[in-house]
Amino acid sequence: MTSTVEGPQVENLLDAALTTFDALGYSATPVPAIAERAGIAVGSVYRYFPSKEVLANALYRREKQRLADALFTGLDVDAPADATFAAIWERLADFAVEHSEALCFLELHHHGAYLDTASRELAASIDAQIAALVRRWQERGQIRGGDPLLLHVQAFGGFVAVLRQVRMCGTPVTRAVPMSTLEPAWGLLSPT
Repeated sequence: MTSTVEGPQVENLLDAALTTFDALGYSATPVPAIAERAGIAVGSVYRYFPSKEVLANALYRREKQRLADALFTGLDVDAPADATFAAIWERLADFAVEHSEALCFLELHHHGAYLDTASRELAASIDAQIAALVRRWQERGQIRGGDPLLLHVQAFGGFVAVLRQVRMCGTPVTRAVPMSTLEPAWGLLSPT
């Protein structure tokens, strides 16, 4: 079951869920804590979302789509691979600064058992878009061969690990922090 409701109350509830999941972890977050942070009664949460799982899926899809839009809207996919990759990385760095809670939530819960079919399909469609881009670069001989999804995961993994470490240490996430991972990530893709 998925929620299709929209509006300021729902956005406020999703924002509260994100902050609470980030602070406590998904498993340790009780619905009353989300309601308290949102400034609404617990019953109101269930009016919009019949369970914590449905709420988490709505949040996952909102943030996953927000990330995809930030990375790919208006991107010149016909530019050389290194320029396109750098543009994606810069957009990713900006997203990490503006939405670090969301990025960490997405990565920690990418394989969450609670994710429903719609959430998994959205994630798969974004992965397929990235794989198609990597495949295009490979066909042009601009990056090394290999499984496009695995190459993407290798490159992106360093970004996420650095972001997670910085947040764990309580250091502010600035644009320079994720941008420091650009060169090593591109090095993983460069032709051998």
